[in-house]
Amino acid sequence: MKTVQIEFSKYESVNFLWPELIKDYGFDKARKIVSQAIDLQKMNGRGNNTIPIIFSGTGGLALIPLHMLEKEDFKISYKDNQVLIFNLKRKSFQILNEAN
Repeated sequence: MKTVQIEFSKYESVNFLWPELIKDYGFDKARKIVSQAIDLQKMNGRGNNTIPIIFSGTGGLALIPLHMLEKEDFKISYKDNQVLIFNLKRKSFQILNEAN
């Protein structure tokens, strides 16, 4: 397993990554990517210790520890069905709450 450190203090919280994911992949595929991220959390996540992350450039998925977000003066209150969309090139991220 590869470990990558992301300093979220160097990235901007935005609201445009979800619409871009839809534009890049289409609504159904983007929704499926989010659903797969939620499933990944349910199958391999550690309760309220991890959050699923979607890499917007590739549609890739991973789990990251929540403490990576908390130690950068950015705290979230994790809820079920929540994912983080991340764009390395644009230095931005968005927290998305999936509707059931």
